[in-house]
Amino acid sequence: MRHTALILLVVLAALPGCAPEVKPAGRYIAPLPKQQADAYPETITKRFISLADFEGTTDGVNRQLRQFTFSRQSSGTRRLIVTDSRTGIGAMEVVLPAKTQLIYKPELHDFSGYCLLSLAIHSEQVRDDLRVTITAGDASWTSPPTLLYSGWNTVLYDIRRLERLANFDIRSVRELRLEFIDSAEPVSFRLDDVMLIDNRRDLPAPRGVTLRKEALDYALTLPGLDAPMNLAQDADGLWRWGSDQPLVYLAGRDENLSDVPRERLAPMGTRRVGVVEVVESNRIRVRWTNTWYFPSRAGQWVSLGVRRVRWEQTLYGDGRVVTFLEFNNSGGPLVTGMIVGFPREVAVSGLEMLDELRLPQLTTVVKRWSYLDVSPVPQRLTLQRNYLSPTRVTVTVGDVAIAPGDLDRDGFDESQGCYVLTAKAGHCRFTLTPPVEGVSDPVFRVQGPWRDLPSINCDGIAITNAVHLPADHSVLFQLPGRITRETSVEVEGVIARYEE
Repeated sequence: MRHTALILLVVLAALPGCAPEVKPAGRYIAPLPKQQADAYPETITKRFISLADFEGTTDGVNRQLRQFTFSRQSSGTRRLIVTDSRTGIGAMEVVLPAKTQLIYKPELHDFSGYCLLSLAIHSEQVRDDLRVTITAGDASWTSPPTLLYSGWNTVLYDIRRLERLANFDIRSVRELRLEFIDSAEPVSFRLDDVMLIDNRRDLPAPRGVTLRKEALDYALTLPGLDAPMNLAQDADGLWRWGSDQPLVYLAGRDENLSDVPRERLAPMGTRRVGVVEVVESNRIRVRWTNTWYFPSRAGQWVSLGVRRVRWEQTLYGDGRVVTFLEFNNSGGPLVTGMIVGFPREVAVSGLEMLDELRLPQLTTVVKRWSYLDVSPVPQRLTLQRNYLSPTRVTVTVGDVAIAPGDLDRDGFDESQGCYVLTAKAGHCRFTLTPPVEGVSDPVFRVQGPWRDLPSINCDGIAITNAVHLPADHSVLFQLPGRITRETSVEVEGVIARYEE
């Protein structure tokens, strides 16, 4: 009888809308089919539960559809479609009139033990005005505006903050409301796979570095630092590094720059949308982007080419954090001056060690910089010198790649803090000539494109830390330690062939 009851529980958990209401802490259930579990990166922990997925029997799907209503009577439409779902067969298509909310009353009310509310939403256009409100009793939490790209989006909300709200009982969530706050016309969209996820985990990172993700935020531990750095979303929707965040001060027309270090983004407008994405995570480095969007037009965007401040950061295991910073005010009100104040001195490419960038007369609408920050490790001074004056590389087979961040075309990409070379017919050979103080732990990216990992040797010694980068089928590797003499490196392998 015990085995029969267990089997029945598993079967019920596998049916959409039939999952028993259990407190998830320590007893997670995952009723989604494998294809759905594989579709979302945050479900890699396998600690998640489906609230609505529009799959299963006719009665089960109809029950899920009835859980969605509208804030205005006789307003809006919703229906099951089987022609374009995020996963599985079914999804819900909604036409939401202006000033109307889609109301969802989930059967599961206890959200405790989870970090994220996840929704798959298909939008026809790029827009930035999706807002979700979660209610429990008399308390509620409303998200900042969320950016949707054209096509299917995985929209994630950090529900841990609900527990910090006064009178909000996260074990008794009764209602979710979705709305497009700046739309004067009906908005048509598709909804699929409403889930709760516990995504707490460590991401792949170089040895000596810990990068932990919890909900939408990140905690980064670097060698030489006593406390982790935290990248978290603030109330305005932008992600910042707390006390480690550089301060951007902007002055508009007829305004002067302040001598007090503080953040001031007012000339960019009050509407802000932030997006963070980890684009690379392996044993040599971690790369992520943190974009602050300042759209001139709320709601539907014409394109993603809107005003922005964009931070592209590359982290290495020796404590280096390289940042490519882009300020783009194209089409916006005049910005006449700018300060970027760093939390400590950094090595700014093409300049020197600085604690701030000050531009009292900003003559262009687009500015770009690359700079290096290093945690307090013993080789810190050498790493800074290597960045400001890159060690010379002589390529005898292959060539120096044309990397966008390589300012002087010498093979060193200041925007990522590594050398970028290209092979010829599956072969690359080069010589590194270091200065007197040596070069510490240099990193190389060699374009093939390689079918798989090539063989790499440095003065006859095999280099075994290489990583194959699927984005462009290049290979990434590091020469460990401090190099003080001329060193030869050879990369050889089979290149990939692709159909045009």
